[in-house]
Order: sequence, then C-alpha cells, then structure tokens
Amino acid sequence: MKKDGSLFFKPEFKDNDFLLDFNYLYHFEFKTKWKIASITKTAKGFVIRFAEVDSFKKAEFLVGEKFALPEEEIAGMSQDLLVGMEVLDNNGKILGKIAGFTPTPAYSLAEIDLNGGDSLFLPFTENFFDSENGKIICKKTQN
Repeated sequence: MKKDGSLFFKPEFKDNDFLLDFNYLYHFEFKTKWKIASITKTAKGFVIRFAEVDSFKKAEFLVGEKFALPEEEIAGMSQDLLVGMEVLDNNGKILGKIAGFTPTPAYSLAEIDLNGGDSLFLPFTENFFDSENGKIICKKTQN
C-alpha cells in the first residue's frame, strides 16, 4: 500500500495483461463497482489506485479484500478460464479436459488430461484447436 492509497493486487490469472484495459473492478463479496484511477503492471501483479481511494487511511479498509470482474466480461481474454473444460475430437467425442497451460516463447502448450488417465501436450494454436458454440475442438493430435 502506498501513501496515495494505491494497493497491490495479485491476479489469479497467469495471462493477465487484459486487466490493463478495464476501468473498474467489483468488490468480490458486495459486488460494488470501483472505478480504477490508475493501474500499473509490476513483476508480481498490479498496483491499482481506485478513484474513491485517495489516501493511505482510506486504502487501509481495503487491505485483504478481493476484487473481480464478471466472467462474461472477461470471456475469451484468458486461457486460464478454459482449465477444466472438455476437449472434443473432430467426431464430437470427449477427448479429455484441459488441465492447464504452459507458456513457451512462441505459443502456449495445452495440457489435456485424457480420459484414459494420460496427458497430451499440444500447441494451443489455430492449427490444433478450434472453438464452436462454446466447445473446444482438438482438430488433430499429431502433425
């Protein structure tokens, strides 16, 4: 916490740059809307100052509180939202579920927990995946 009332926020998402585009956050429990006066990305998260909070004393009340954005407003902005979703093959059969993503310099690798218990790692690119009607389709499992 800074003297001007800025607070440090550690986001739940690994790919979180999209947060820089928002002008507000909601209090997680009370759902009240808080306007962002400034936001700066740091190595471990974000430093955010809310418009309503202009002093250290006012910011003290927010320490430990959780803030969020509605899922429908961030849909498609973070790969982390896809974790746990089913992945279908080209025939519509469930291949498995997305277990996580590993960043590489060129793309993310999607880890798919297969129904048989093994894992499959594939580049999370247009060459391997497609999305139709809110479903993730694996177009191919090898080159």
